[in-house]
Amino acid sequence: MDTVWARGRTWVQAVPPLVWLLMTCSFLNVAGLSLLWPVNAIYIHEVLGQPMTIAGTVLLVYSGAGLAGSFLAGAGYDRFGALPVLSAGFAVCAASILVPLGIRGWVPYMGVMAIFGLACAVPFPVLNALVGHAWPAGGRRAYNFMYVANNIGVAAGTALGGVVAQRSFASVFWGIALANVLLLVLLWTVLRSALWQLRNGRVEHRGRAQEAPARGREQDQPVADPSWTAPSTVEMDGVPWRLVTLVLVGFTVGWAIYVQWQSAISVYMQDLGFPLAAYSALWTLNGLLIFALQPLVGAVVRRVPNLAWHMVTGVALYAAAYALVASWHSYSAFVTAMTVMTLGEVLAWPSVPAVIGQLAPPHRLGFLQGLVGSTATLGRMVGPIAGGWLFDHAGVQSLLWTAAAACVLPALCFAGFHFAQRRNVTDTGRPLSL
Repeated sequence: MDTVWARGRTWVQAVPPLVWLLMTCSFLNVAGLSLLWPVNAIYIHEVLGQPMTIAGTVLLVYSGAGLAGSFLAGAGYDRFGALPVLSAGFAVCAASILVPLGIRGWVPYMGVMAIFGLACAVPFPVLNALVGHAWPAGGRRAYNFMYVANNIGVAAGTALGGVVAQRSFASVFWGIALANVLLLVLLWTVLRSALWQLRNGRVEHRGRAQEAPARGREQDQPVADPSWTAPSTVEMDGVPWRLVTLVLVGFTVGWAIYVQWQSAISVYMQDLGFPLAAYSALWTLNGLLIFALQPLVGAVVRRVPNLAWHMVTGVALYAAAYALVASWHSYSAFVTAMTVMTLGEVLAWPSVPAVIGQLAPPHRLGFLQGLVGSTATLGRMVGPIAGGWLFDHAGVQSLLWTAAAACVLPALCFAGFHFAQRRNVTDTGRPLSL
């Protein structure tokens, strides 16, 4: 027991204190937002009295604003630092979500969702960029910590959101505002000094890097710094755009495939006669498995550290999950498929920001992490539209088999990234630490 306790203490101490604070911020942010996610469409449909088509339109506007918010937040982080960008995001979230308390109607609510969607997307790329700068030696572990913290927040927020909404939707809006106020307090009391120090260190490092001649930079920079690349992979500003594009295109298509579990499969299960509670239980299982599978994922990462193959394996497991539910219609098949899907998720999704974190020059990390958030949102927007069209015009079986076959596309992107990166290593003679 003493040995286990000593190992646990060593593991905790190995993580920088700032990373634990960033995980806390990520948890509070996602828990607050998750109060609204399960009940947003219900509020539009039942309280505002609008059909589901209008509800879908409002949610599409919300997602589109989030895409823009991720992009702007990442660029803002690189230019202004984390403190002003996060402060603006949290403040606008807290203020905008209280507007529906005084103004009713679906048109004003859509405007609120546009502003709120833009603001609530801000923390995700900024926190990912911060954890990359605060713990560069952490690699995939750093981004996996944020991923787990986000999922704890989703589990807590969605569970609490239904209970709070039963009391009143006003309580949901006040709860989100309170979470953002708490984040502002945490930001300006506990985190402010650490964030300014991190910002000043980044600016100083950037200045030295710009002043140093190319030869000196090659000698002085650590191996894990991706600012070196073969000329063929760099288009501008030190970013290896060919590698980044392969990863982000694969990520977008992967999300479009993954999101069918949140749209088409819920309808499919109801058509098969399963109650809504049975579908909800699958997402409870998903949350539990994300935590339970961490030791297994840790063992896999230690034995096979190549992040490109984590992503390829992840989307291959997505294909297997869709093939399972297309072939068998029992509830046990859905449970097994969700288990397989979750294993693919914990391998693939944290690996993407980790890869981008390795590829990004330090002064462009926020911008590229913003692109990670934007492409994920784009996949979540396109996926339900494409899946819904297939569901309506070709049937659910065609949708499921198409989703399984489409997993080849992100797998090819991630494998293409791997081989392009290997070719880059051959050209430069230096390894890129992935």
